[in-house]
Amino acid sequence: MEKVSIQNFAGIKSMDVEFKSINILIGPQGSGKSVTVKLHYFFRSFFHELERNIIIGKSKRELDRRHREKFITFFPKETWPNGNFKVSYSVNGFNISLEHLNNQIKFDYSENLKKAISRIRKVYADEIEKLAEEGARPLLRGFSLLMQIRELIRAELGDFSIHTQFFIPAGRSFYANIQKSIFSLLSDNTTLDPFLIEFGVEYENLKRSYDDSSLDKAAQKEFDNIILEVLKGDYVSEKDIDYLLHKDKRKVELSKASSGQQEILPLIVVLKALHNEQLSVGGITIYIEEPEAHLFPNAQKAIVQLLARVFNNNSSKFQIIVTTHSPYILSSFNNLLEAGRLTELKPEKNKAIAKIVPKAEQLKPGLLTAYSVNNGKKENLIDQETNLITQTVLDSISNDIAIEFGKLLDIEF
Repeated sequence: MEKVSIQNFAGIKSMDVEFKSINILIGPQGSGKSVTVKLHYFFRSFFHELERNIIIGKSKRELDRRHREKFITFFPKETWPNGNFKVSYSVNGFNISLEHLNNQIKFDYSENLKKAISRIRKVYADEIEKLAEEGARPLLRGFSLLMQIRELIRAELGDFSIHTQFFIPAGRSFYANIQKSIFSLLSDNTTLDPFLIEFGVEYENLKRSYDDSSLDKAAQKEFDNIILEVLKGDYVSEKDIDYLLHKDKRKVELSKASSGQQEILPLIVVLKALHNEQLSVGGITIYIEEPEAHLFPNAQKAIVQLLARVFNNNSSKFQIIVTTHSPYILSSFNNLLEAGRLTELKPEKNKAIAKIVPKAEQLKPGLLTAYSVNNGKKENLIDQETNLITQTVLDSISNDIAIEFGKLLDIEF
């Protein structure tokens, strides 16, 4: 079980959120859902920091110091509450915590994690000595050691510990209006959102391989057709300028495209790279803020279809975490869950089900969590009997609107 716990931070008095393979947090702005997933990202990044720390031969004290600084970068002090707070992360029996107590930040982890890290350090040191004695060339030795440290961390802590993380922030139209290669220059700018800058570097790299694919042509064509539904055009890059090529051959510079197209292209680029298995080494955790931004409902549904296809193509090493305001996102996931449930329940009906929801998009029940987050509290939206998202939450918003309209009709008639 994987869990983030929050006490007295970001307007949240006390909240525990458990994570599975696919995770959806829905709620109004300022509800705490974004803070929750950013904390997940922060704690998970500790394991990559650990890898770096061991490779360059730094101490535990340096490891802890860097991670305290990272917390302040992700969550600036001016956003902290006046009093004490504590945030923590647990997985596979290991625990990591950060506590603000009496104006001091304490970053700590459980004894079993400390012992595991000590074992990793020792085995790694022995491996360095062994390779040196064998006279391995520096380049070969460096690559071998990198693979060794990742395998040591994975073996001690679990597959999750070597996942590559992609945090795709809201406000993605930012990337359509900024020059290429500027993200390295902006990395030291503390006034900009670090998540925007960090993802910007990855995004620029991934765009270069947008059309690369190792998949069979049929699978790639199906995926690209769904992308076309969302983008309403093909993405092309010419002389370092991004364009959308429409069906009628209009070529529109991305900076002049619609807000929806600007918002969704960065997500499309990442999903296509993931689907093409260009980034699958060691596993992936992808965080997506507001995938629905500026999109019509049928395009929102198509984004969920793409996410499901990527997940099913990489399911053993893939995790999705989504924050959203949109009930359409929830409903779209629910349909894919129901298709997966029916396929298991009535295998003789598989062909009929696949005509409605293709096998590549069906999701197995039990892999998904969904929470409504509001006023610093969470509500589990998964029906424990069916493992589907409860219909109550899907209907509640439209019911409120219908009731209001009914009251107006009562006045009219």
